[in-house]
Amino acid sequence: MLVEDPSRRTKASLWTLAHVLWAACDIAELGLEVPVTELAGLIERYRRGDGYAARPRGRRRYFDDNAWLGLVSLRLTQVTNDRMHRERASSLVHFVRGGEDPAGGVRWVEGETTRNTCSTAPAAWLACTAGSPDDRLFAERAVDWLVATLRRPGGLFADRIDGATIEPTVWSYNQGAAITALRSLGRDEDADVTALAAAEVFDLDRIWREPPALLAIWFRTMLEDPRVGDRVAASLHRHVDRMLREARDETGLFTRGGIGSYGARRTIDQAAAVQLLALRELHGSARERLDTVTE
Repeated sequence: MLVEDPSRRTKASLWTLAHVLWAACDIAELGLEVPVTELAGLIERYRRGDGYAARPRGRRRYFDDNAWLGLVSLRLTQVTNDRMHRERASSLVHFVRGGEDPAGGVRWVEGETTRNTCSTAPAAWLACTAGSPDDRLFAERAVDWLVATLRRPGGLFADRIDGATIEPTVWSYNQGAAITALRSLGRDEDADVTALAAAEVFDLDRIWREPPALLAIWFRTMLEDPRVGDRVAASLHRHVDRMLREARDETGLFTRGGIGSYGARRTIDQAAAVQLLALRELHGSARERLDTVTE
């Protein structure tokens, strides 16, 4: 059983499982042994109808959770070469499309009205990557709404809208998912604006305070960005160095120094920390270019 924290034994959420799977895939790509297939076998415990619930045998289904699961499934396909994961990703495109609101955007969760960047952007990204031509039209609608409604002056994306009220908070993963969706649709000019703005805003002090689960998505997407990839890689190296220097406790976990946390949930925090460590190693070939960025 996967738990949120060994001290509390609460069953892990689907969001936590997604980060554990991302971490496992990254470790496997580094050539280390990790039970990726066994961990992926936990996914079906969350199934509810044509989607997946937030908890095993739960009822609430979140459109953002299912979009992230679809994207993780594509990563599992790369690592395992098992087409089953690709098929799951494709089927989840249809589920997240069910969250499209008549007024635009993708709702966060079934039965509520809030429409979020964290549901709309990954849904569009997934539709572009694992969907059909018709799904791409959905992605275009979603991104059009996102840019028109939740993009703030300066190019960054706000968190959500509920009714006529916009929650303006800017989170790192929302920028990464939105930029990737924009690039997937060939909207490089829009993506460039957000990428350059985000690279300025998410400095070392700010990312230190962000939950690692959000940062892992941010770095995963931005390291591949042609405009700011080298800059982001330099930031990742500095951030990981600080993690190792200030945040590692006597057990080897990253809990100290005021480092960000996702609701003090140990499993997701540490799975995200593993991703950050692995991403630094996977992007180590950029080290020579980083020297020019960091001087």
